[in-house]
Amino acid sequence: ECMADDIITVGLTNGVSGETTCDHEKLLTVGLKGYMEECQANIDAMMPKCQLDEEKINYWKACIIQCRGLITYAHRMADEAERQAAECADEKRKKELLQIAENCRWVPENPPRTFWEALQMVWFAHTYFHIEVCTTANGFGRFDQYMWPYYKKDVLDGKTLTEEEAFELLSCLYLKACEVYEVRDRWYATGFAGYPMWEILVVGGQTPDGRDATNDLSYLCLEVANQLKTTQPVMAVRVWDGTPEALVRKGCEMIQDGQANPGFFNDYAAMQMTLGKGCTIEEARDWTIVGCIQPGPGGGSTDGSPDAGYVNMGKVVNFVLHNGVDPDTGKLMGLQTGDPRDFKDIEEFKDACKKQILYFYRMICDGYNVMQSMHMTRYPVIFASMLTKGCVESGRSVQHGGAKYSTAGLYLTGAANLADSIAAIDTCVYKDKLLTMDELIHACDTNFEDENGERIRQLLLNRPPKFGNDNAYVDGIYHEMMQFIASNVQKWPDARGGWYSFNVHSQTVNVAHGQVTGATPDGRKAGEPFCDNASPMMGRDTSGPTATVKSVASMGQSSFHDGALFNLRFDPKGVEGEKGLQSIEAVIRTYFKHGGEHIQINVVDTETLKDAQIHPEMHKGLMVRVAGYMAYFTELDKSAQDTIIYRTAHFEHA
Repeated sequence: ECMADDIITVGLTNGVSGETTCDHEKLLTVGLKGYMEECQANIDAMMPKCQLDEEKINYWKACIIQCRGLITYAHRMADEAERQAAECADEKRKKELLQIAENCRWVPENPPRTFWEALQMVWFAHTYFHIEVCTTANGFGRFDQYMWPYYKKDVLDGKTLTEEEAFELLSCLYLKACEVYEVRDRWYATGFAGYPMWEILVVGGQTPDGRDATNDLSYLCLEVANQLKTTQPVMAVRVWDGTPEALVRKGCEMIQDGQANPGFFNDYAAMQMTLGKGCTIEEARDWTIVGCIQPGPGGGSTDGSPDAGYVNMGKVVNFVLHNGVDPDTGKLMGLQTGDPRDFKDIEEFKDACKKQILYFYRMICDGYNVMQSMHMTRYPVIFASMLTKGCVESGRSVQHGGAKYSTAGLYLTGAANLADSIAAIDTCVYKDKLLTMDELIHACDTNFEDENGERIRQLLLNRPPKFGNDNAYVDGIYHEMMQFIASNVQKWPDARGGWYSFNVHSQTVNVAHGQVTGATPDGRKAGEPFCDNASPMMGRDTSGPTATVKSVASMGQSSFHDGALFNLRFDPKGVEGEKGLQSIEAVIRTYFKHGGEHIQINVVDTETLKDAQIHPEMHKGLMVRVAGYMAYFTELDKSAQDTIIYRTAHFEHA
């Protein structure tokens, strides 16, 4: 019933594996033949000792069957390439087709020998992930690291491949990534607007031993994205003190150009988050994205962070205002935390909110654990598990807890609305006594539409400080509530033998949850979207970008094991030229200096976005960052478009 009313969502109802980034390095090193040999050796080792664990043996046998299936698939591709070559009159194309055939005969069965073969092998694995199961996200991981030996050998050392040829091959991979598409139901289409696949490609950062990892391929990956301007793969730049200025500047130039790509990640914050999952410092330095913006240990050494579910913070506030009753339905859905008219101060109100919050997160976990147990017995993923560290060794799929590390992500919608609502109640009811609790509740229940409603709404909007303006008071409320959630839920074990993790992001679930939630004490009206992920409520961060990034960074993100997603929008006229480029970089570095993990920036003016709503045919190539992914603006529904339009356009009057 809580799911039906969008009070909570329980994840993995549309798939079983969640976010996954495979162990590309091992895959390229041993090939599928190596995996088959390892699985067979594990089976053989059990036989003479009479230690027959049927479950493990069946898992290893299934891995071998899957490998043979993908090899057969690759050979069929080789057959088709040879058929086309036999009919091809163009000698250049014929040569390409014959090389494709040779590549597909060799990989993925064997370790690749060339850059082209390595690309082909990565794509075969990527494709098979989606053939095997409906997966939320399947990233390319630290592409510039595991592909570097092949690029260096062919382009820099052996000179068997030119940089232009490598550029073309990489472009083909990017274009193929755009072919991956998952049909979703109505709820997921709203909650994940733009049909993203989160094919994240990470560049930069550190090596496991703490050296800078940037190389020539890092720049090439960005340049291909720069020229193609496709929505997939989504580029991610890891930044630390040793990152070359040129790499950061390259990414900022793309942002300045209005591409909404790449996103930037703070190595230091991400490493702390990853260490919280129990890994070594070497694995933490080797972190990669496992999903949207969630950092995970090493390339594929975790099963990712499946979407365990979201809690609607606007509903939580309204439940406290109505002693557990949902004012939108009249049903008792939450805890009976008392009549708020009897609360003596804001501390009692916050305590009631905290009780409601944990109640609903517990409800999500109960549902998710049931879902997970069903997946264990009815739909284990074999191939994805095989390419995840720990599963072949343990003889168990990721659903059975076979991965080296395992987490399940708990998210939320309306984080800033929660903080702003608490600040509004404290300021207007308890401190300044401008309203009684009864008047506040009545105003929200009537959607601020009775004779005093708009006056009260303007009071709530303008008198209390708002999150996003570097105000220690309201930022402190945000920090307190988010830290409370993280410190509790990250102690809870999940059904895979791992732990729950916390993440301040909402994708576009803030739209779906907002549509079914009545007015809230922060001045938001019924049906309006909640805030955008970890960002302030749209339009309320009015003190400039530096103040905004300091507010968002102040929540103490390093203690969230799955991070925080932060969107900003800049007006193009305010970030023109060299000065504008420096401004973009300064905002990013300021955010990271204060502890922020992830930031992504749209450079587009309000007029362009509004015109694209009216004349979509004139703006087909307009790309925007929605959440941890990009989408073509004209392919979003109006509600999702509006949330982007309503984001504060910083530097508008620069």
